[in-house]
Amino acid sequence: MNKANPQNTSQASVGISILKLLPWAYVFFLSIAFMGAGMKASFKAPLKAYLHDHAADFTELVSFVIGVIGTSLVQSSSTVTSMAVVLTQEEIVPLIIAIGIVHGANLGTSVTSSLVAFAAETRQFTGNIFKDAWALLFARRNPGFRRAVGTAVVHGLFNAVLVTGILLAFELPFGLIHNLSEWTAGSIGGALAGGGNMMEVLTWVSPGTYTKPVAKAMMHAGAPGWVMVVLGFVALFVALKGFSATMRTALNLDNDDPTDDIDVEAIGVKLLGSHPLDTFMRGLILTILVQSSSATTSMVVPLAAMGFFSLRQIFPFILGANIGTTTTALLAASTAVGQPGFEAGLTIALSHFYLNSFAVLLVVVVPGLQDSVLACTEWLSDAAVKVPAVLLGYLVAMSVALPVLVFFSPDIVSRVVLGSIVAVMLIAPHVYSRRKAGELTTLGELGATDDSTDVRAA
Repeated sequence: MNKANPQNTSQASVGISILKLLPWAYVFFLSIAFMGAGMKASFKAPLKAYLHDHAADFTELVSFVIGVIGTSLVQSSSTVTSMAVVLTQEEIVPLIIAIGIVHGANLGTSVTSSLVAFAAETRQFTGNIFKDAWALLFARRNPGFRRAVGTAVVHGLFNAVLVTGILLAFELPFGLIHNLSEWTAGSIGGALAGGGNMMEVLTWVSPGTYTKPVAKAMMHAGAPGWVMVVLGFVALFVALKGFSATMRTALNLDNDDPTDDIDVEAIGVKLLGSHPLDTFMRGLILTILVQSSSATTSMVVPLAAMGFFSLRQIFPFILGANIGTTTTALLAASTAVGQPGFEAGLTIALSHFYLNSFAVLLVVVVPGLQDSVLACTEWLSDAAVKVPAVLLGYLVAMSVALPVLVFFSPDIVSRVVLGSIVAVMLIAPHVYSRRKAGELTTLGELGATDDSTDVRAA
């Protein structure tokens, strides 16, 4: 009698176990839908009314700030961008102001993945709400949390350095994105006709198709927005715990026998590809399919926490997601061919596409920019693994404090503040990287085994 091939048996077992991940994946996306629905219920109407009533008073910089705060509140850059399109089509705001909102929406879109990272790799809860809250905020976490934070915040820091720091600096005085988008929209006219059918196809594969109806049903049943946010956050913790436990069981990561362990880094290569261009294309295509860069980046956070890939491996994936998220607006704009306001709506969609594409091009071709973004991310990750509350502080500073400061300051002061912050983000990370490399070299020479030497955390 032929014996079963152990390798085939193991692969079949892994395949069956991975099927058990599907319920947790659904709960994960459901939690995001709950939080999004709750935030929109609480803030979408006031935000829309504010934009409508005060649009005439906006400057380019103020509209940028509104885009940041608005996207942080409703957790959807698509929603804020759509508002900008409508306001432009109705001639309430000029194109240059609407494009400022798109700039800000791009920066505020990474809040969701950061919340997912904060919920990752938590300690076992004791049932004592005060002790558990203290542990969540201030107790040191393991290296997996560092990888989760890095994967989550690199998107936001990339946008902060490239989109806000560099491209916005050129956009304010020269209107490069605005002029290019307007010229392109006027030139291609009906070339994008037919996007509606593609949108219908994408709807079938988008996680939101299967989670948003549940969230809407609860809202219609009378659930307050804040309750939806709380339920979503609880569901997020549950989903990540279940996902992590199931994945570890499926891949035998908790087995004490190292000969039986599966090489998680090899699996990471299969997931992301072995070449940066391949990784970039996977991020691009996956984001086009799910129609949300927030969902795409949030998906890979728990995988990064388990060591499937490093920050440098995931970075091209994030770049692809950053461009992939712009296609939804392009396809949506194409459905209005021949209708009033078509060119205005297409101009906004194209500005989003050009903005993200130029940012990716810059970080690829300009020496040192990628290192600035990655080192900035590593600094924040290193700080957050020691004190997790640092991650929440970063979100508040990026999404609320800095935009409010810019909003209420004179224009020249705002520009100086933003310019100074970006200069620090471009230069200081290189200093930090060199110092960290020196410390790791010293620790290696001393034979240290502290978790700061975990290679996969880099």
